[in-house]
Amino acid sequence: MLKFIDELMSYYSDQAVFNPWNDYSTQLDIGPDAPMLRINHLQRFLEPRISNARYIFVAEALGFQGGHFSGIPMTSEIMITGNHLEVDYQHVFHGKVGRRTSNPNSQFPRFKMIWKKRGASEPTATIVWKTILENNVDPFEIILWNIFPFHPYDPAVGLLSNRTPEPNELKLGVYYLKRLLNLCPQNIKVIAIGNHSTNTLNQHEIENIPIRHPANGGAPAFKEGCKRIFTVNDVNNFLK
Repeated sequence: MLKFIDELMSYYSDQAVFNPWNDYSTQLDIGPDAPMLRINHLQRFLEPRISNARYIFVAEALGFQGGHFSGIPMTSEIMITGNHLEVDYQHVFHGKVGRRTSNPNSQFPRFKMIWKKRGASEPTATIVWKTILENNVDPFEIILWNIFPFHPYDPAVGLLSNRTPEPNELKLGVYYLKRLLNLCPQNIKVIAIGNHSTNTLNQHEIENIPIRHPANGGAPAFKEGCKRIFTVNDVNNFLK
């Protein structure tokens, strides 16, 4: 697993992409050790899951409100620091509480006031984690991931923005996904979140169960889809 994380750390793009496990923003990060903190978070997230994960949920790419600062896909910084009201950090990883990597004193125009007090928070991450917990599924049997595991942003707006990954970025991301899947149990079920994820996985012949993305009004369909997936008798219906 450490070699896999090393590969993620070494990724560099001359496009508008932020690698949270290597890149550092002097304005938005709390200090130069921010990438190492995010590496530690990702390692602590993956270690207890790699050998016994039953599901891997695969969305499109890291978001600026989620994995950009936490270092963990579809997971907010306020979750790992114990500041989330509904998701305990011990659902994410065992041991001590995670560390904040966003700079509470940033003067960036889009840096919201709530971030200054509690850290970055992502609506999609909240929906995903709450859905997992509401279905009484062991969160340590679920890996959250993205086809493009890094944060693509809009260069006209800056780091506090998201953009759709380019086809070549999605293709590269499939390489990392396959590397991760090779570390997981062979019978792990791949859940594709959203059309971009589903289409990319299908193009690369990775068997998956498609599910609605929770953003843009998709939360009810996402929750219902998860409920069916977590019901063992319904899983095969998705695969037909």
